[in-house]
Amino acid sequence: MREKWSSIPAILLVLAILAGGCSSKSVTEQQMAIVTRGDLLLLVSSDGNLDMPNQVQLKFGTPGTVRDIPAEKYKLEGRPVRAGTLLAKLDDITQLLTVEAAQYALELAINNVVQTSCSTRYPTFYTLATAIMRFEQARGEVLDARSHLLNKNYYEAASDLSLAKYDLDATRSVYADPKLDTIQTQYSDPTKLDIIQAQYNDTSDPILGQLVSIMDAQIGNLGQVQSLIESGNYPSALTAIDDLIVRLDGARTIVDANSRLPGAYIYPDISTSLSISRQVLDAISDIETMIYQDNFDRVKTSEKLRMAQHDLLMSNRILDERETIYRDGLNPQELRKYNINIETALINLNQAKQELLKTEIIAPFDGTIVAVDVKVNDQLSQFDYSSKTAVHLVDTKTIRMTGIIDEIDITKVKVGQQAILTVDALPGQMLNGHVTFVSPFGALQSGVVTFPVEVYLDPSENATDLRGGLTATADIVIRKKENVLQVPNRAVKGLSGDYWVDIVIDPATAVTEKRLVQIGIQNKKNTEIISGLKEGEKVLIEAIK
Repeated sequence: MREKWSSIPAILLVLAILAGGCSSKSVTEQQMAIVTRGDLLLLVSSDGNLDMPNQVQLKFGTPGTVRDIPAEKYKLEGRPVRAGTLLAKLDDITQLLTVEAAQYALELAINNVVQTSCSTRYPTFYTLATAIMRFEQARGEVLDARSHLLNKNYYEAASDLSLAKYDLDATRSVYADPKLDTIQTQYSDPTKLDIIQAQYNDTSDPILGQLVSIMDAQIGNLGQVQSLIESGNYPSALTAIDDLIVRLDGARTIVDANSRLPGAYIYPDISTSLSISRQVLDAISDIETMIYQDNFDRVKTSEKLRMAQHDLLMSNRILDERETIYRDGLNPQELRKYNINIETALINLNQAKQELLKTEIIAPFDGTIVAVDVKVNDQLSQFDYSSKTAVHLVDTKTIRMTGIIDEIDITKVKVGQQAILTVDALPGQMLNGHVTFVSPFGALQSGVVTFPVEVYLDPSENATDLRGGLTATADIVIRKKENVLQVPNRAVKGLSGDYWVDIVIDPATAVTEKRLVQIGIQNKKNTEIISGLKEGEKVLIEAIK
């Protein structure tokens, strides 16, 4: 790494010897350097190219007709978006009807248990139970969204809020149904209706109309949370979601007051819980396999994790409600039959909701939209929906340089070492990064063995001007000595073990003096001086030929 030194001109050397170590050659400012103190870095260079590895070609998870493309409508192409932003949506009529059917199947299964048990009988009209069940599901999904928001899982939070909106819309549609007036009058307790009227201090509006207003308000509050997430204002979104939960709890009291419920919904047994837990273990094993695959897909892994979490919560709920066997007096054979029906209905409902989520494309991370490849009213068939990219999203803040290291230097390079990146397209600008990968296998090309390395740009660096594919150099810091004396390499002369520099005694009289020095490490520019010089002294440097 040390440059080849040439000695001072022969005449100067002879004069220096004759003058007892002094020279009278004219010295200019361009020929001098000052002995300084500072950090000296020993570097290994790697040349390569930049890329942006964190990118995804987002596709719809089901066939259908493209209904809305916010990414195109709001001209987001080429602009940054935040995790959780809705980018595109299919017509979801079919999926909504499937959710409705799954919901009613669950309610029928529950109704059969209630009518058979020794506890309170429930009327054939369970419309109000439909409302409160969906309201409870919406509340649970909002709580899940809050948990994901706290853990900075913005994609998952946005997905839960989308499901919560569907459930609140479904709750509202129940109360807005004109046919409910007769059922509500027949089965509601008049004393409970006073609770709603007292809550709003209003006796003029019909009770069901007020419930519709309550749902409208909660849907509006939920929409505000979604907007805050899409704008990247996550702290405000968390505050808004906390406020939404408080409001939902208040609305829950009013909804309960206007609904006749049978009590516990699920009549579980341990066998069912064990079966679901085994499914969760299988799912976790699949997730672990997916994580270590070369073509790791964050979106698919996240969806599978959400399914596993849902099943685990279901299993826990079954165990928590084991006491219902004794409370309702059901015999084990009947209980097992009803449990199978209820658990099957719950699984079908969850699957229907997951299919509903497949009609939306939500940004899984902060990034820039580089392409929108679908248009409103495009038809995605059963054959091409899974292969057609709708939105191409790239995380432009995650920059990686992939380069190579010569076999002579590879043993000096380690994961975690600091690197200083320079880009040909941005002369003079230096960026900080760290080594994240050093290949254990080399490649032979043209008789030279090189090893691939990866360097990631530090997140704190401003990378707005960088582009994928740009040529770059990473100077990897393999050793660093702090606060040492140093001079330019061109000031040091001599052979191994016998080094000297020419000290400028007086620039005005052009007098120099040969000074023996002991040197330390060298990089491409400077040499460490262990002894022989003092900070601030001036040394003669050899002109560049």
